[in-house]
Amino acid sequence: MADPSYLQSVTLSQGSQVKEVVLHLYLYQNGQAQPKGNQCQIVGSTRPHGFGTTVVNDWTIHDGLSPTTNIVARAQGQLIQAGMTAGSWFICHNIVFTDDRLEGPPLNVIGNIEGQEGEWAIVSGTGEFAYAQGVVSYKVITSTPQWKVTRELHIRALCITLLKSPVQNT
Repeated sequence: MADPSYLQSVTLSQGSQVKEVVLHLYLYQNGQAQPKGNQCQIVGSTRPHGFGTTVVNDWTIHDGLSPTTNIVARAQGQLIQAGMTAGSWFICHNIVFTDDRLEGPPLNVIGNIEGQEGEWAIVSGTGEFAYAQGVVSYKVITSTPQWKVTRELHIRALCITLLKSPVQNT
């Protein structure tokens, strides 16, 4: 299968293979109650700025700006309101791919959500994304008071594939 239009992948070296993966996608966060919501508060807080509030998420990630485009991945994890003096959400999630090209292996992502744009660190991965390191840059495209948020994502990751050496008989 040919690479979808939203994906670029290039092998950078020999011996061990270093591959750069570049993705341009859209994340949809829907904080509304079920059945359409894709996040749920599991711990509330009465502290300033909601300090300690914990939310689990299963956000959808699409290959286009419209929420009716193909879902190619899901961001599954949690958010914790970690700022006592300002709204700052700590985020830790796996980007689990569901399309035919990348189905299965996740990218492990960690960072903060503060403001309309920022970056999250790619700290690891498995399968096609083994030894992944990189950055997810995000920018809020739309937002409503009901926690319906669309973020444009630019994902750049370096992944290392260790080549197997031939077994030698001595």
